[in-house]
Amino acid sequence: MAQIIREAEVTTEALLALLSRAFLNAHVDADGDVYITDGLDFPIWLAIDQEQRLLRFFTFISRDPNEQTPFTDVGANHLNATVVVPTFCVPADRKDRLCSHYVLPFTDGVIDTHVIAAARRFAGASAYGAQRLDEVVFH
Repeated sequence: MAQIIREAEVTTEALLALLSRAFLNAHVDADGDVYITDGLDFPIWLAIDQEQRLLRFFTFISRDPNEQTPFTDVGANHLNATVVVPTFCVPADRKDRLCSHYVLPFTDGVIDTHVIAAARRFAGASAYGAQRLDEVVFH
């Protein structure tokens, strides 16, 4: 049964416990973000923004800049118009990297199953978006 994680109880430790119950492998990285390494379509990070009361999901997909076409703003914009959930961008200084992010508010608390569903949907949609760029030709 779904449970509400109260706003004051949204912590890194609570997220790690939730992810473990959902059979996702995760640990805290050097920046203090939760890195979900296994159990999703693609590895992602999950960070808590306590000030704004947001859970921030983010990841990136890299290409070998010597062997593949770089990612472009046009491609990222196409994904933003066609893939639901993540927002995509290509950093100006890292054309070999397609970044994606999504935020989930936790003001007044968050339903635990929503966090897991958001993580699964975000990871899958991010991987799907990167695959779509290889299939779409831009003129």
